[in-house]
Amino acid sequence: MLRSPHLLNLVQDSLRHIGAAPARVVAIPEAMALLVGPGRPPLGLLCEAQPEEDGWRALQDAARDPFSPTRTLILGAPQGMPEDPAALVGALRALTGRQDRSEAAEVDALRRGLAEGEVAMRYQPIVRMSDGAPVALEGLVRWLRPDGPQGATALGPDAFVPMAERGGLANPLARAVAHMAAAEMRALHPHLVLPVTINLPLEVVLRHDTAPWLERLCHEERLRPRGLGIELTETSPVRDAIALRRAVLRLRQAGHPVWVDDMSLEENRDLLFDLPFTGIKLDRFLVGAIPHSHRARAEVRRLIGLAHERGMIVTAEGVTSAPLWRALALAGADNAQGYAVGRPLPASALPAWNAAWRRSGRMPAPGAE
Repeated sequence: MLRSPHLLNLVQDSLRHIGAAPARVVAIPEAMALLVGPGRPPLGLLCEAQPEEDGWRALQDAARDPFSPTRTLILGAPQGMPEDPAALVGALRALTGRQDRSEAAEVDALRRGLAEGEVAMRYQPIVRMSDGAPVALEGLVRWLRPDGPQGATALGPDAFVPMAERGGLANPLARAVAHMAAAEMRALHPHLVLPVTINLPLEVVLRHDTAPWLERLCHEERLRPRGLGIELTETSPVRDAIALRRAVLRLRQAGHPVWVDDMSLEENRDLLFDLPFTGIKLDRFLVGAIPHSHRARAEVRRLIGLAHERGMIVTAEGVTSAPLWRALALAGADNAQGYAVGRPLPASALPAWNAAWRRSGRMPAPGAE
């Protein structure tokens, strides 16, 4: 039972004011289950708890992960919340990334940001489970959006990529991401040579000019095409499997590996197994549910089986502990990605990660988080 109904009313009124979803009132264990379980977490959770309570720090880390596929809001005890309505609205805007701007204005701001270098990349390592050897990196985009004199807000892709796609910026954003990834990978040579994958929406994958501009980019950056892979995001449903087959073949024939991103319980995307993808990536919420969900364990085994029958490679995202690593290895996953392997890092930090990972024995420690 919420101890401060006044706080809840104030929060809900403020969320409505900025156009965000209402908050649900839950305890820490339920909030954590919602955040790390299969499927997409809710947009708003209200936990009336003290920072010293068990699980609070882990909950904050999970909720504020800028790479979460859904922006999630966690609020603490009344003592840590401004109770002045105007101040609370400002705090909630900062947490949710909502501003007093129309979407058209936000699209214009992102367009300027692409031109002015406000978009940055972070790279999360991927390793082979059989021996722990590093095999690839996933490039993850952030928008460092200026907030006036107070600095900038680092927004993960869920906070602006859907808006960019609706606003006609899917292709410009894809090109910017690809150029940054290719240039930063070239700058790492010869200290670290690993292929990188970038996320592209269906709209960009289907374009006939995507393979040609990727070819030009690889030539300019002296990067082999197999060193720049594509991950098809799940932001749009596949309505024309024949057109997608042709697009994947164009990219594969140009030398680029092409992956299906975020295979999960919530969406039936089995039709993609009949297309010529290099492999699939298991959604991190599905992976995180393995310890407490029989359904999740069965789905992981099923997806791995379908992929291997078709010669596809399986990468498990969201591997955060040694027990998860062992469970996925037992299920037959080929590669692992997640905080037990490495956090998303700037390109300049990747050689140091590589050295530390090799010193660690190329496996997550039993207590890895």
